[in-house]
Amino acid sequence: MARCTGRYLLVIAVVVTAGCGGFGLTGGDDPSATVTPAPVPTSDESTYPPGVRSTGITSPSLLGSVHGDHLNGTGYTLVSNRTVRYANGSLRSQLRIRVAVGANRTYLANVSVRGPGAPVLLGRPPATASFWSDGDTYLRRLTRDNRTVYNEYDPPDSYAGTWRYWVHTAALNGRPAVDVTRTVAPFHTRTVEARGSGETAYVVRGDRLRDDPPSVAWESRHNASLVAHVTRSGFVRDYRTAYTMTVDGERVNVSRTVEFTAVGNTTVGPPPWADRARSTAG
Repeated sequence: MARCTGRYLLVIAVVVTAGCGGFGLTGGDDPSATVTPAPVPTSDESTYPPGVRSTGITSPSLLGSVHGDHLNGTGYTLVSNRTVRYANGSLRSQLRIRVAVGANRTYLANVSVRGPGAPVLLGRPPATASFWSDGDTYLRRLTRDNRTVYNEYDPPDSYAGTWRYWVHTAALNGRPAVDVTRTVAPFHTRTVEARGSGETAYVVRGDRLRDDPPSVAWESRHNASLVAHVTRSGFVRDYRTAYTMTVDGERVNVSRTVEFTAVGNTTVGPPPWADRARSTAG
């Protein structure tokens, strides 16, 4: 029964997430808290990241591609958070995902959903869950309705439950390269400053959408803004978008943040609850 339950929840995840690219995940942070502002160089454009110049992002696809190359074949930790609030500030939905991916693609995904309009990724919200796998064993811990269930489930038949599912579909809107490209492309951008703490990071801002945004979805979004921190080598450490739109006839405020950390330094072992999941029927 445990294996069936796990498979059933994963099927729910695929059905709910398919076609809902807007429900990517993001998490709030303050990436500028520990860095020191420095003047943006203006005389040598070659010092800027690939696809970025003093005027802003000149090639979203090039920036996205180089960003994705930084993550290929290495471990990293990704945090994504998408929050939707009504005009009065009350929560409509929140989806937060943290995925730690090892170089060998062992992963641990922590997921939480809140709010009456939240996606039913884990069943009826609010709910939290953790999913771990080394490619051979698949374990789950789910908390909902004041009850926590542990179980081991069958390996997925295809995409659902793999590390690619949690990164490319649940947390992001496509591969990391694609998500960066799709996020920055709709904006008129400018490079406002460089910050130095380790490798120099350039702060790129956008506060106006292009007249012909590359995605139809952006045509219904207003008061949109973008902030991204890009290293000189083209790695996008984090990015945040915010905008207003109408959902079910009501005006809502949407914020989405994505952050990558511990690139090359993330390793993933079995979680503390692994033995319980292996021995507990769902």
